[in-house]
Amino acid sequence: MSRLAGVMVFVLMCGFSLAQGVRSLGMAGLVLPGPEAANLNPAYAAYPAGLYGSERGLRLPVGLLGLVLRPESNPLPALNGLSNLTNENSPFDLLTFYDQFTHLNELLINPASSRAFINPSTGYPEIQINVDANGIQITDYQGNPIPLDLGLGTTAGVATSKALTPTPLLRIPLTLDNNLFFDLGVFAGGFGLGLSPNESLRQALQSGQLQPNTEYAVVLNTSAQAGISVGFGYATRLPDLPIPDLGSARLFVGSRGEAFYGLAYLEGNLSVGLQTDSQGQFDPDQPPVYRGTAFYTIPGSGNGFGVRADLGVVMEAQGITVGLGIRNALGFARWSGTELRWNGSSSPTSSQGERSSFGFVPAFFLNAATQVPLEVGTLLLGGDLGYETSLYGRVGGEYSFGPARLRAGLGFDNGLRFGLGAGFVGPGFSLDAALTTHRAPIVGNTVFGIAVSLGLNF
Repeated sequence: MSRLAGVMVFVLMCGFSLAQGVRSLGMAGLVLPGPEAANLNPAYAAYPAGLYGSERGLRLPVGLLGLVLRPESNPLPALNGLSNLTNENSPFDLLTFYDQFTHLNELLINPASSRAFINPSTGYPEIQINVDANGIQITDYQGNPIPLDLGLGTTAGVATSKALTPTPLLRIPLTLDNNLFFDLGVFAGGFGLGLSPNESLRQALQSGQLQPNTEYAVVLNTSAQAGISVGFGYATRLPDLPIPDLGSARLFVGSRGEAFYGLAYLEGNLSVGLQTDSQGQFDPDQPPVYRGTAFYTIPGSGNGFGVRADLGVVMEAQGITVGLGIRNALGFARWSGTELRWNGSSSPTSSQGERSSFGFVPAFFLNAATQVPLEVGTLLLGGDLGYETSLYGRVGGEYSFGPARLRAGLGFDNGLRFGLGAGFVGPGFSLDAALTTHRAPIVGNTVFGIAVSLGLNF
């Protein structure tokens, strides 16, 4: 069990948000055509760089200010004594800390807070579970019902995402001769943690009635993975294609193969519940019923490996660029490790296990952009639409006049999100800022953040 606890720490560490550029965040995360999008569409490796601009600077870790200056997310004073973490007079909030800590490149204005569950008269969180002859209710301290579908990230193990690996936290691209390209990456992601009622409990919460000889349970789903990857691809421009009424179109095509070596993996599905008797009542002396599995891989206890093939095409006609990328056109993945099984008791059985997949489970990415010259400045408009484990999309734009840039965007990706941004390109430097949003973990409200990047040109 100590190893499993270590894997859970790994899961939390994998909650770090991937660092999108500040320019992109100002347009709600929009991905524009260009070589920077080659990991989503390999044909962009042959596309001219800078046609739609590029990220000019490195994101500054302004989230550190939130950790230090905001008492709710600064754990250092509370750690003077472990009892201070649960002291009603301590302002520290673990959920606030988690939200800011996993968004170190953004200064969160209203990070997630567990204060919604805290009784102000006691200073302690209170989630009340009431079971009586009339049924079952889960409420806060005021008696307001609490929705039981909670989560962080998106749970996506091998069973759902097949051979896809998370987007690398760090990718080192290298251009070779003869339209070949090569890249190295380190990935840590695929993170998800979800809590939901089983079907019996969901129906009981809706009807307020308990059924006899029925198991009512809360189900925990989790996933995460980490490792290293290497990609090798080919992209080129084809002869121009004449299209009636549109003129000549430029075409780019590309393919890419990726292999990965996995260092750590977690995929779990565990339920904890109680069984009613023949009268539809709970026995207070009855122990909880545990069911489910947890599969994990850590260095020294298993590993993972796999390959996948990506395809892409880009067309440009009349100043409009459209690209379609298909990742995992064919893929294989296999993880070996340890499997824990619960079949009623709290003590699991342990055995060697594996997870594997092979086949065609594609992730699609479609994007388009154009630039419109104005009397003063230039307007860039773009949009993207993709599907991996769920559907996502964004639309946005950037207005450039002289050294100044103004940006805005709207999209949906695990909830509605928008972005506002501005930039300035000066002699030898560039500065960008963005107001962005994400969905708060657990509580689900919209969190606003400020991101800043600084670029220096020598």
